[in-house]
Parts: sequence; structure tokens; C-alpha cells
Amino acid sequence: MKFNLNKEVRNIAFTYVGTVIGAGFATGKEIVEFFSVNGVYGAFGILFATILFCWFGTKIMTIAHTYKLNSAQQFNVLLFGELGGNLINGLLFFVLLGVTSVMLSGAGAVFHNYLHFNSFLGSLLFIILTFMVLRKGTSGLFSLNNTVVPIMCAFIVAVFINSHLPFTMKEVTVNNILPSINTLNFSVFTKPITYVCLNMALAQAVLVPIGSECKEKSSILYGGVLGGLILGTILLLIHLNVSEVSNFQKYEIPMVEVIKKVHPLFYYFFLMVILAEIFTTLVGNIYGMSRQIKSFIPFNLNLLVVLILFVCLFISIIGYGPLLTFLYPLIGWISFIVILTLIKPKKST
Repeated sequence: MKFNLNKEVRNIAFTYVGTVIGAGFATGKEIVEFFSVNGVYGAFGILFATILFCWFGTKIMTIAHTYKLNSAQQFNVLLFGELGGNLINGLLFFVLLGVTSVMLSGAGAVFHNYLHFNSFLGSLLFIILTFMVLRKGTSGLFSLNNTVVPIMCAFIVAVFINSHLPFTMKEVTVNNILPSINTLNFSVFTKPITYVCLNMALAQAVLVPIGSECKEKSSILYGGVLGGLILGTILLLIHLNVSEVSNFQKYEIPMVEVIKKVHPLFYYFFLMVILAEIFTTLVGNIYGMSRQIKSFIPFNLNLLVVLILFVCLFISIIGYGPLLTFLYPLIGWISFIVILTLIKPKKST
């Protein structure tokens, strides 16, 4: 079957990427923690993670398409039954609400610390923009990601090219590009699994509805694989960039240290990219949560979006960080169980 990069494939691929990529991804901190700490072997971990992203993202959307599941709520009930599915849904929804609140708080922090803008007004601006996008439903989600994701990818590629530009003038060697070699250890294989499982748990709120609404099953296959390949490529480029920074583990935002060596103008683009990535994840999460609630409570979607946004704003003000520190690993293990179940899903009843 010939590959066809049609509109539906692009919608799926870019929305998949936009949902997974968040501020931690863009800053390089997640990549450092899960991959770059293993040196050159981090690249092998990224290859493994790319395969998992391609396979599991496609699998989730395919199941949603086959059984016409409209939300992550229905998806987990299908896999684990009424009781187990609802328990997992409750926990995942709770964490997704917290992650979205942290995203909103992070947006306000970027506005305040780097753009010298009131943090509350910055968060409020994101709430208004999110509502405007989601008023258009799924088409609004697709339009946002079709615009933002290519720009984000182009920026990361541009940073990589410019940071390695001196090597294009010289002889290119393995030592110029690849990070230093570390000792091979078990985490090279376990960390990619944990990383993908955690992201899949949070992304299913978006992947399930778009898989269900997709017209062609082949578009899910192509879109899921393309999205996974884009994620893997961006992971690798950021990994190679931050690995060149001395003592990169100690920095909260390793990519800033990379950009300092490129050009001051890139710094302001970088801030815009972080805000854009926060925004795409925020919109995707609100989209998924609103549809999850609507699957068992007949509520107006626009009103649901507004209510969830203001709940997230309230949580972002009172703080949620310590709770997420505890819940993230727990969600990672639950996600691993979900991933194992995906290998042989239950048949619909």
C-alpha cells in the first residue's frame, strides 16, 4: 500500500506530537533524565522509545476506531472491565487535571520570569485562547497542531544545525556529533519503557477520540507511525544537543545552554516554542478531559471546557507539584499494565 500524506494523516501525526510534547520535552529536562544520562547509549534508548511510540500510539487509535470509543473512559472500561476501568480512569483523570494545572502555572511563570508579564494574566490569556480553539471542537485541535508542531520541529532542527555548524566546515567525526560513551546498564532499556508508558497514559485522552473520529483506518496507521517517527527524531536531536553541554545534568533547562552558543535571537524563539508546546498540550488535555466527562454526564462541551479550565487555574494557584511527584511513578506503572493489555485487547461486548 502506497504511503499517502493526506490531510487526515497530517492531522493525526501532528496532534499526536503536539499532545506528547510539553515544556519538559522542549527544555530538554525530560530527555536528560530518561536518555542523555546514559551517554551514547541514550541514542539506543531513543530508538527503542521511537518504536514504542509508533506501535502503541497506533494501537490505541486503532482500538478506538474499531470499537467506536469516544473517550479514554470507554477505552479503559473495554480493557479492564467496569470496575477496573473506572478506577484507572479516575486516577488518570486526576493526574491529567494536575498536569494541565502545572502546564497553566508554567505558562504564567514563563510570562512572568522571561517576558516580564503578570503571571496570572498570562495564565488567563492561555485560558481564553484554549477556549477559542476548542469552541471549534476537533477541527480546532487539528488546526492548532498543524500550525504549531511544524514550527516547533523546524526550530529544533535549526538549533541542531546551527549548534553543529562548525563541524560542517571541518572534518565530521563521530566524536563531533555523538555524546561520550557511558557504561551500558539496565536503565537504557527500562527508562524508554517508563517514558513512553507515562506519555501514553496521558495522551490516550486525546488519541482515543481522534482515533474514533478518523474516517480511514489506514490514516491511523500512517499518522501514528509518522507521529512516532517525528517524536523520535526530535528526541534524538535534543539529546545530541544537550549532551554537548558540560555537566548538563545540573541544569533545569539544558536547552538554554545550547541556545546560548548559537545566537541570542534563538533565545526569544525558544521562549515562544516553550509557550507553544505548553499551549498544544494544554489544549489537548482539556479536549480529552471534556470528552471523558461528557461520556458519562450529558453536559454542554463548551461549558465543560470553561469549568475544567477554571478548576485548573485554581489548582495552579494553590500548587500541585509534590502530589505529582508521587503520582507520576504510580501512573507510569499503571500505564505499563495498560500497555501490556493492548497486546491482546478484550473483544467488545
